[in-house]
Amino acid sequence: MKILEKLSEILNDKDIEIIGDRMRKKRNLDLYEGGIIISQKEVKDYLDFIKQVIKRTEEYLKNQKSLF
Repeated sequence: MKILEKLSEILNDKDIEIIGDRMRKKRNLDLYEGGIIISQKEVKDYLDFIKQVIKRTEEYLKNQKSLF
């Protein structure tokens, strides 16, 4: 969870933490409590969101000075 919090802070986007937590809770419900059904639309929305976050993270990292 700390990773989502930090990424949300770095990219200045609370949705990363909120949506990431929602995804984590659904995964845990599925794994540990007998499962839930996630619609195809929901999967597509999550995947699109993750792709967007990855793209923004890559852009952020490209603009950072190298540590080495």
